[in-house]
Amino acid sequence: MIGKHTCGDSRITCIDCGSVICSKCLVQCPVGFRCAPCGNVKNPLTSLTPFLVAKTLAFCGVAGFVGGWIMPFINVPFFTCILAYFLGIILGRILARVIDYKMGRGVGTTIVFGVLIGMSFSPYGFLPFVMAELLNKAVFAMSPHYGILDALVDIASGLFVPVGFIIGIMRPTVWGERF
Repeated sequence: MIGKHTCGDSRITCIDCGSVICSKCLVQCPVGFRCAPCGNVKNPLTSLTPFLVAKTLAFCGVAGFVGGWIMPFINVPFFTCILAYFLGIILGRILARVIDYKMGRGVGTTIVFGVLIGMSFSPYGFLPFVMAELLNKAVFAMSPHYGILDALVDIASGLFVPVGFIIGIMRPTVWGERF
């Protein structure tokens, strides 16, 4: 059956209303093609309200602040990265319930921004200064017990801990893996 459309003849119909649409006017959706009026519906999983953004920022700010104060006191090289990841997964599962299991790029941006704000008010806020001091000590102190390689290992460990924490939070929330 060929239907008449304003742009020309077409055999494509909208999956919602059944109207005929041409290949120029269709909106591609995960389950088929829709016409422009039916295709402009917002996805409830990715739509954010201002209240939800504020609630997410507040929770992530507190989570970043608390995690930023707990993680520096667990001083076991490379084990702290794994522990921070699992701490992030636990907080991410709680956060997924708080934000009603919303997903998407906007949620991810809000989560990362909130966690970084919270961590900036913890000892991790001084991380750039600590890294500069470690490099300064390794290069200019010329200690036989602490070299440039030791400083780089300390810096890498210090950077991977908050990254593991943030990835742990994002796994159950943004990427939707709730195991």
